[in-house]
Amino acid sequence: MSQEEGYIKFNCHWNQQTVNFPPKAIEQLNHWRSKLYQQQLIGIYPDGIGFGNISVRLNKDNQFIVTGSATGQLVETTMEHYARVDSFRIDTNEVWCTGQVRASSESLSHAIVYQTLREVNAVVHVHDIKRWEKWKNVLPTTAETTAYGTPEMAMEISRLLAVPENREKGILIMGGHREGMLAFGKSLEEACGILLTLE
Repeated sequence: MSQEEGYIKFNCHWNQQTVNFPPKAIEQLNHWRSKLYQQQLIGIYPDGIGFGNISVRLNKDNQFIVTGSATGQLVETTMEHYARVDSFRIDTNEVWCTGQVRASSESLSHAIVYQTLREVNAVVHVHDIKRWEKWKNVLPTTAETTAYGTPEMAMEISRLLAVPENREKGILIMGGHREGMLAFGKSLEEACGILLTLE
Protein backbone atom coordinates (compact mmCIF):
# COMPACT_ATOMS: atom_id res chain seq x y z
CA MET A 1 0.00 0.00 0.00
CA SER A 2 1.43 3.41 -0.93
CA GLN A 3 1.58 6.22 1.60
CA GLU A 4 -1.19 8.08 -0.24
CA GLU A 5 -3.73 5.26 -0.11
CA GLY A 6 -6.23 5.41 2.70
CA TYR A 7 -5.77 9.15 3.27
CA ILE A 8 -8.28 11.92 2.70
CA LYS A 9 -7.27 13.73 -0.49
CA PHE A 10 -6.43 17.41 -0.07
CA ASN A 11 -9.23 19.60 -1.39
CA CYS A 12 -8.53 23.25 -2.21
CA HIS A 13 -11.53 25.53 -2.80
CA TRP A 14 -9.85 28.22 -4.85
CA ASN A 15 -11.29 31.68 -5.45
CA GLN A 16 -9.04 32.87 -8.28
CA GLN A 17 -8.80 36.62 -7.99
CA THR A 18 -6.27 39.32 -7.19
CA VAL A 19 -5.74 40.04 -3.51
CA ASN A 20 -4.27 43.31 -2.26
CA PHE A 21 -1.99 41.84 0.38
CA PRO A 22 -0.37 44.17 2.94
CA PRO A 23 2.82 45.32 1.12
CA LYS A 24 4.95 45.01 4.27
CA ALA A 25 3.91 41.36 4.70
CA ILE A 26 4.80 40.54 1.07
CA GLU A 27 8.12 42.39 1.41
CA GLN A 28 8.99 40.28 4.49
CA LEU A 29 7.85 37.04 2.83
CA ASN A 30 9.90 37.75 -0.32
CA HIS A 31 12.97 38.68 1.71
CA TRP A 32 13.01 35.53 3.84
CA ARG A 33 11.89 33.21 1.06
CA SER A 34 14.85 34.44 -1.05
CA LYS A 35 17.22 33.65 1.82
CA LEU A 36 15.77 30.14 2.21
CA TYR A 37 15.88 29.60 -1.56
CA GLN A 38 19.57 30.62 -1.66
CA GLN A 39 20.27 28.08 1.10
CA GLN A 40 18.36 25.43 -0.95
CA LEU A 41 15.86 24.97 1.89
CA ILE A 42 13.09 25.91 -0.58
CA GLY A 43 13.39 24.90 -4.21
CA ILE A 44 12.73 22.24 -6.82
CA TYR A 45 13.94 18.67 -7.26
CA PRO A 46 15.39 17.42 -10.58
CA ASP A 47 12.06 15.65 -11.27
CA GLY A 48 10.29 19.03 -11.25
CA ILE A 49 8.60 18.67 -7.85
CA GLY A 50 8.84 21.85 -5.79
CA PHE A 51 9.40 21.85 -2.03
CA GLY A 52 9.15 24.23 0.90
CA ASN A 53 6.80 27.07 1.71
CA ILE A 54 6.51 30.07 3.97
CA SER A 55 3.56 31.88 5.57
CA VAL A 56 2.54 34.75 7.84
CA ARG A 57 -0.58 35.19 9.92
CA LEU A 58 -3.02 37.85 8.70
CA ASN A 59 -5.43 38.14 11.63
CA LYS A 60 -6.86 36.54 14.76
CA ASP A 61 -9.24 34.41 12.65
CA ASN A 62 -6.27 32.23 11.63
CA GLN A 63 -6.24 33.58 8.08
CA PHE A 64 -2.74 33.56 6.65
CA ILE A 65 -0.72 34.33 3.49
CA VAL A 66 1.22 31.35 2.10
CA THR A 67 3.38 30.73 -0.96
CA GLY A 68 1.28 29.19 -3.70
CA SER A 69 1.35 25.68 -5.09
CA ALA A 70 4.15 25.02 -7.62
CA THR A 71 6.23 28.11 -6.77
CA GLY A 72 9.30 26.23 -5.50
CA GLN A 73 11.21 26.75 -8.75
CA LEU A 74 11.01 30.57 -8.60
CA VAL A 75 14.19 32.43 -7.73
CA GLU A 76 12.13 35.49 -6.73
CA THR A 77 8.48 35.75 -5.71
CA THR A 78 6.03 38.62 -6.09
CA MET A 79 2.52 39.31 -4.80
CA GLU A 80 0.82 37.02 -7.35
CA HIS A 81 2.77 34.01 -6.07
CA TYR A 82 0.92 34.02 -2.73
CA ALA A 83 -2.51 32.85 -1.68
CA ARG A 84 -4.65 33.91 1.28
CA VAL A 85 -6.00 30.97 3.25
CA ASP A 86 -9.43 32.22 4.35
CA SER A 87 -10.55 29.13 6.27
CA PHE A 88 -9.76 25.45 6.65
CA ARG A 89 -11.00 22.16 8.02
CA ILE A 90 -8.35 19.85 9.37
CA ASP A 91 -10.57 16.74 9.65
CA THR A 92 -11.64 16.83 5.98
CA ASN A 93 -8.27 18.10 4.64
CA GLU A 94 -9.83 21.21 3.06
CA VAL A 95 -8.78 24.81 2.63
CA TRP A 96 -10.60 27.78 1.18
CA CYS A 97 -8.21 30.27 -0.41
CA THR A 98 -8.09 33.40 -2.56
CA GLY A 99 -5.35 34.60 -4.92
CA GLN A 100 -3.74 34.23 -8.33
CA VAL A 101 -2.35 30.84 -7.23
CA ARG A 102 -3.75 27.96 -5.19
CA ALA A 103 -2.61 27.52 -1.62
CA SER A 104 -0.11 24.70 -1.22
CA SER A 105 -1.38 21.25 -0.20
CA GLU A 106 0.96 21.71 2.77
CA SER A 107 -1.15 24.62 4.09
CA LEU A 108 -2.86 22.56 6.80
CA SER A 109 0.45 22.07 8.61
CA HIS A 110 0.74 25.85 8.77
CA ALA A 111 -2.94 26.17 9.74
CA ILE A 112 -2.69 23.85 12.74
CA VAL A 113 0.25 25.85 14.13
CA TYR A 114 -1.66 29.14 13.84
CA GLN A 115 -4.76 27.55 15.36
CA THR A 116 -2.82 26.03 18.27
CA LEU A 117 -0.38 28.83 19.08
CA ARG A 118 -1.96 32.30 19.13
CA GLU A 119 1.42 34.00 19.61
CA VAL A 120 2.86 32.54 16.39
CA ASN A 121 2.77 34.85 13.35
CA ALA A 122 5.03 32.96 10.92
CA VAL A 123 5.49 29.33 9.84
CA VAL A 124 8.19 27.96 7.53
CA HIS A 125 8.37 24.47 5.99
CA VAL A 126 11.69 23.49 4.43
CA HIS A 127 13.59 20.43 3.22
CA ASP A 128 17.17 19.64 4.20
CA ILE A 129 18.42 16.06 4.38
CA LYS A 130 21.53 16.77 6.51
CA ARG A 131 19.71 18.71 9.19
CA TRP A 132 16.79 16.27 9.06
CA GLU A 133 19.02 13.23 9.62
CA LYS A 134 20.97 14.96 12.39
CA TRP A 135 17.97 16.28 14.35
CA LYS A 136 15.32 13.60 13.75
CA ASN A 137 14.23 12.22 17.15
CA VAL A 138 16.53 14.75 18.86
CA LEU A 139 14.24 17.73 18.32
CA PRO A 140 10.44 17.16 18.58
CA THR A 141 9.62 14.69 15.78
CA THR A 142 6.30 13.55 14.30
CA ALA A 143 5.60 9.81 14.04
CA GLU A 144 7.31 8.08 11.09
CA THR A 145 4.01 6.44 10.13
CA THR A 146 2.31 9.80 9.54
CA ALA A 147 2.21 10.97 5.91
CA TYR A 148 2.66 14.63 5.05
CA GLY A 149 -0.25 16.71 3.79
CA THR A 150 -2.81 14.66 5.74
CA PRO A 151 -5.17 15.45 8.64
CA GLU A 152 -3.12 12.91 10.63
CA MET A 153 0.00 15.05 10.19
CA ALA A 154 -1.87 18.12 11.43
CA MET A 155 -2.99 16.13 14.49
CA GLU A 156 0.61 14.96 15.07
CA ILE A 157 1.83 18.57 14.96
CA SER A 158 -0.94 19.54 17.40
CA ARG A 159 0.09 16.69 19.74
CA LEU A 160 3.72 17.86 19.77
CA LEU A 161 2.74 21.51 20.27
CA ALA A 162 0.72 20.56 23.36
CA VAL A 163 4.06 20.07 25.17
CA PRO A 164 5.41 23.44 26.45
CA GLU A 165 9.11 22.64 25.88
CA ASN A 166 8.36 21.62 22.29
CA ARG A 167 6.65 24.96 21.67
CA GLU A 168 9.66 26.81 23.08
CA LYS A 169 12.06 25.15 20.60
CA GLY A 170 10.15 26.65 17.65
CA ILE A 171 10.91 23.72 15.34
CA LEU A 172 9.52 20.27 14.54
CA ILE A 173 11.08 17.48 12.49
CA MET A 174 8.68 15.53 10.27
CA GLY A 175 9.54 11.89 10.94
CA GLY A 176 7.45 10.46 8.11
CA HIS A 177 8.30 13.22 5.64
CA ARG A 178 11.93 12.69 4.61
CA GLU A 179 13.88 15.98 4.74
CA GLY A 180 10.86 17.93 6.07
CA MET A 181 11.10 20.42 8.94
CA LEU A 182 8.66 23.02 10.26
CA ALA A 183 9.80 26.16 12.11
CA PHE A 184 7.59 28.82 13.67
CA GLY A 185 7.88 32.03 15.64
CA LYS A 186 6.46 35.45 16.49
CA SER A 187 7.97 36.73 13.21
CA LEU A 188 9.54 35.40 10.00
CA GLU A 189 12.88 36.60 11.32
CA GLU A 190 12.47 34.40 14.39
CA ALA A 191 11.20 31.31 12.52
CA CYS A 192 13.85 31.53 9.77
CA GLY A 193 16.54 32.35 12.31
CA ILE A 194 15.85 29.07 14.13
CA LEU A 195 16.33 27.15 10.87
CA LEU A 196 19.39 29.04 9.66
CA THR A 197 21.24 28.66 12.97
CA LEU A 198 20.47 24.93 13.15
CA GLU A 199 23.75 23.19 12.26
